Amino acid sequence: MSAERWMVELVARTPLSGRVHRLRFASLSPFRWAAGQHLVVVGASGQELFLPYSLASAYDRQNPGEFELAVAHRAGADALDELPLGGRLEVSGPFGGFVWQPAPSPAALLVGVGTGVAPLRALIEEELSRAATTRLLLLAGHRAAEDILFAEDFVKLAALHTRFEFIPSLTLAGPDWSGKRGRVQAQLSAAVTSLGDLDAYVCGRLDMVTTVVSALEAHGIAAPRIRSEGF
Repeated sequence: MSAERWMVELVARTPLSGRVHRLRFASLSPFRWAAGQHLVVVGASGQELFLPYSLASAYDRQNPGEFELAVAHRAGADALDELPLGGRLEVSGPFGGFVWQPAPSPAALLVGVGTGVAPLRALIEEELSRAATTRLLLLAGHRAAEDILFAEDFVKLAALHTRFEFIPSLTLAGPDWSGKRGRVQAQLSAAVTSLGDLDAYVCGRLDMVTTVVSALEAHGIAAPRIRSEGF
C-alpha cells in the first residue's frame, strides 16, 4: 500500500451537524482508494502534521480524485478548521484494511458511532453501486437527532435501494423522536436476528468497538467475519 504524498484542494465545506463538517477535496494527482480506508494529513502551510481521517465517500469514476471527510470542528485540527475554499493540504495514503470482505456473506451489519459512520458511508456507497444482492443494515449511534451524520444521504439511499436499511439510535433523544433510543449495543440482537448469515463492520470510539465486537462474537459471529476500527 502506497505511502506517497500528494496535494489536495478543498472544494466544498458544508455542516453535517452542529460540530461536524463535510469537507470535499479534489486531488491534484491521481488517487485511488478502497472504501473503508483512511488517509493522513501530513502537511499544511509548511507545517508537519499527522491527522488521520477515514475517507467518507467511495471512489467515483465520474469524479476521480474527489473525496469527502467528516471533520469535527474545533477539535484541535486547526489546519482543517481554518482551511479556506481553494486551500491545499499535503496528504498521504491510502491506508488500512477496514474494507469489504473478499468473499462477502449474504448480509452485512455496519455499526458506527459519531464520526465512525464516515468509512461505513463509503462502504455502503461502494456496495450499492454494484449489481449485488447483499443486504446492508447500518446502526448509527448519536446523541440527538441533530447530531446524525449523513442523515439525508442515508435516507435517500434506503429509499432507492430496498436492500439497505438505516437505523439511527439516539442516547439523548427528544420527546418528538420516534426512532430507536439508547446505545447501538441495545439494537444488536435484533439486527443480528434479522440479517442471519452476516459480516460485520464496526467503527467508532475504541470502547464501543470493543464492546460491540465482543457482543457479536457472543451471538456466534466468527471473528474473521468481523472487521473493526477504533479511535
